[in-house]
Amino acid sequence: MKNTIDEISKTLKEKEWCDMEIDSISNNDLIIKGCMELTDQDYFIEFKFCDVSYIDAPLSWTVDTREECIFKYVDKKLISVDSSGFQKYFHLGGDYMFSFLADFFNSKDWIHIVANSVEYRILT
Repeated sequence: MKNTIDEISKTLKEKEWCDMEIDSISNNDLIIKGCMELTDQDYFIEFKFCDVSYIDAPLSWTVDTREECIFKYVDKKLISVDSSGFQKYFHLGGDYMFSFLADFFNSKDWIHIVANSVEYRILT
């Protein structure tokens, strides 16, 4: 999983920034696409989160790729079952919590997606 996360981060950091948007949710799979400008919809990357059980995200957001850490994950095996984090994020299932660092106009915050896996593909 770490190699996949590192590859995704490296790909995102090749751009000045990345606008992300939720494209679709079907059969517990979540598709998110990324581009330089949402109005152009010239997507360069697509993510597929499989067997999603939790989403804490707006419909679209910007990733400031100049930040050191912009995409990360946590394995649920590393979180105590009794902790509030486990109860909040993993109570419906999922093996990993994936997080994007979102840049909102006056602040930054993490977008969270709990799923069993993530796949990505380069579109352009």
